[in-house]
Amino acid sequence: MYRITPLLVVCILLSAGCLAAGDSPAGAGVSLIAPVDPIPIFDGQATYAGIIGAETPQIPANYSMGFVAIAPGNATPPHRLIGTAELIYVLGGTAEIRCDNETVTAREGETVLLPEGVLQSIASAGDADLHYITVSQPAYTPEIEISGDELDALNLTTDGRPIVVADPHEGIEWDLESGVAVYTLINPVLMNETMIPVGYSLAYGELLPGGYLGYDGILGSSDLLYVIEGEIEVSTPDRETIRVPAGSAAYVLPEQVKETRNVVASTTRILSFIDPAWTPEKTVLFE
Repeated sequence: MYRITPLLVVCILLSAGCLAAGDSPAGAGVSLIAPVDPIPIFDGQATYAGIIGAETPQIPANYSMGFVAIAPGNATPPHRLIGTAELIYVLGGTAEIRCDNETVTAREGETVLLPEGVLQSIASAGDADLHYITVSQPAYTPEIEISGDELDALNLTTDGRPIVVADPHEGIEWDLESGVAVYTLINPVLMNETMIPVGYSLAYGELLPGGYLGYDGILGSSDLLYVIEGEIEVSTPDRETIRVPAGSAAYVLPEQVKETRNVVASTTRILSFIDPAWTPEKTVLFE
């Protein structure tokens, strides 16, 4: 198991727009993705609410994303995702995550990245429901999931090791001028000392009341903002504005210029998924 200390990024890459899953017009520069009704998965052991995937065919992402809830004592059965790496960001509760011959415990704010094809399962080990964001790249399809009797027929042996990201609050620093703190959690380019098996980057950000990220665009990369807690407002130069509450996400196409602000009287916490992975030269600032 590898542990990565979060890397502070001075200039966070965040973005936005307007739709409930499946509503936004194709090609919209910014899209608000509202929660969808959860569906049972793994014979009722968990529920899944899609964020990016079949629910949003108009969004040209090469990954899938969803929200998973597992009640205490329940678990996903052992399975493999062939050719796909899965990232898990724990929003609440306690997860016991099996990755081949290793099991890790992850709690709120921790990230676990599972290499493609490993034998895995996720259990809710605490007294409260386990809630987490799951991201699969390449995007999940039913054909890649192998479980039950198919596992024996596959006759595959692996010995993968999970990448576990440390608490994003360790060593936190604040940009007091704009009221924003940002940490890179996963980045295959900036963290090349570790073999990270995905092409996107993940950042965690906190915006103080009134905190903001000025107008910028990201060259060649899309950005998805998931609001963990609080609410953000995203504006484009042509004065289009959307609000993104907790539990919703905003998807921003490459090159789309936007400004992001915290619009509530408490700290707002967000995740930013940038694909392909962010590098400093991709950010273009606008006055």
